[in-house]
Amino acid sequence: MNRHFIFRHYWWIALLVGGLLATAAFFFGGNDSVGLVGSSIAGTLGFCYFVQQQKLAETQLFHQLFTQFNARYDELNGPLAEMAIQGVEITQEQRSLIVDYFNLCAEEFLFYQEGYIHRHVWRSWCRGMMWYLKRHPFEEVWNDEVKTESFYGLTLDVIRKGAV
Repeated sequence: MNRHFIFRHYWWIALLVGGLLATAAFFFGGNDSVGLVGSSIAGTLGFCYFVQQQKLAETQLFHQLFTQFNARYDELNGPLAEMAIQGVEITQEQRSLIVDYFNLCAEEFLFYQEGYIHRHVWRSWCRGMMWYLKRHPFEEVWNDEVKTESFYGLTLDVIRKGAV
């Protein structure tokens, strides 16, 4: 059970567990049953509040990451597209720009692995990466750079699987 499952289904988890606790407290609590039932209800409400706050915080983090990644990509997009269309030999400055793009992709992958980037967004980004990786000079630069293992585990296989 991961946090995304809990975020989606917390209401029935809370009802089930809270109901079981309240029922057990009522029948087996003896003289303290009323206090224990109240405590189980308070604990259930506390759980619901915590999950809602956590979900809100992670949604805000996703929005912030998504906005920042897209802004950084927008700065790179024009020059990258131009290189992909021309397909000619590149300068060292252009090579550095491509490496910056791959580093951005690796950062996106890192946050995706941690569960902060939605699967559908990751798929879209992977499809964009595949578009570039099928073109010169991106494929050659990727093949050189991936040998350094500096992309947080991002590989061509990971990108292909993500794009499906």
